Amino acid sequence: MDVHEQRVRFVIAATQKAQPFRALCAAYEISRPTGYLWLQRYQELGIQGIAEQSRKPHHSPRRTASELERQETPGNPGTHGTFP
Repeated sequence: MDVHEQRVRFVIAATQKAQPFRALCAAYEISRPTGYLWLQRYQELGIQGIAEQSRKPHHSPRRTASELERQETPGNPGTHGTFP
């Protein structure tokens, strides 16, 4: 069973409430917070909501600005600047 199929089966079983949520999570070998997350995404977005999602951050607040990255710094190795 692949990951997506596991998630689909889990949310279907969770919505049917045939067994306690804790037992269902244990049967699928996931934590309860993960189970609640999958269920919430399913309720909000449907099947597409429980698909594997990128772990890439939406933004990087400490990243150097693009303009600064493009600037040449004289005297730095690896740049087009001149060395003294």
